[in-house]
Amino acid sequence: MAGETMKLMVVSDLDGTLLDHDDYSYEAVLPVLDRMDEAAIPLVVNTSKTRAEWLAMRRDFGNVDPYIVENGSAIYDGEKVEVFGVSRADILDFLNPLRSKFKFTGYSDVGIPEIIKWTGLGRQSAERSADRHFSEPLVWQDTPEKEEEFCKMVKASGLMTLRGGRFLHVLGETDKGRPLKYFRDQKVAIIALGDRPNDLAMLEAADIGVVIKAPGDFVLEAEGMLRSTETGPRGWAEMMTQIFDQLQIPQSTTNNG
Repeated sequence: MAGETMKLMVVSDLDGTLLDHDDYSYEAVLPVLDRMDEAAIPLVVNTSKTRAEWLAMRRDFGNVDPYIVENGSAIYDGEKVEVFGVSRADILDFLNPLRSKFKFTGYSDVGIPEIIKWTGLGRQSAERSADRHFSEPLVWQDTPEKEEEFCKMVKASGLMTLRGGRFLHVLGETDKGRPLKYFRDQKVAIIALGDRPNDLAMLEAADIGVVIKAPGDFVLEAEGMLRSTETGPRGWAEMMTQIFDQLQIPQSTTNNG
């Protein structure tokens, strides 16, 4: 790991990792967060969500640390913003001429009611999801062959696509691992936790990568990583407790019981 001059930093995915996959609960991680607070170990959230989405829940975690949004597109560190992706305006400029060749509908094409239908989110949550700065989610309405052709054109342009369960995301050529280089000058040893393929670059860029078990049969293929036996926040707490015990991080004096 690191020498005596190195400090620890925890970088974590949100959905399915710090938050429960089904109900977005996080009570299981609170004792570990108290332990981190008392040891002055920062928690950097690294999420596919927008800045507005994270800020809406950030206060509940008592979090004041830097955070990474839209799949590694930007770090917000106090008043400082470090951009690794591409502006949404540039992405939309690229997409507009492709509408005559491919069938798709993006967030920018519809209002909040349609986004609510697509996502099942409440109105405020849908508004925060729509408040994008570095990516554009698309509902693909063309053939799989056309999608493959589209993705090749996006890549050739210097952008990239990420396929989620519902959306095809177009964003700058970045990933969740790239922003971790921002912290290396601060002489920190990074523990990273995630559960899905878009977390893999982050896990590989960390000093300790932890795969949080996903619900169901999905298994993230990742060599040399620690793995939880529990899912979601329980798995997060399980692994962070093990790591902190091994590193002799003092127990919290706060009782969350």
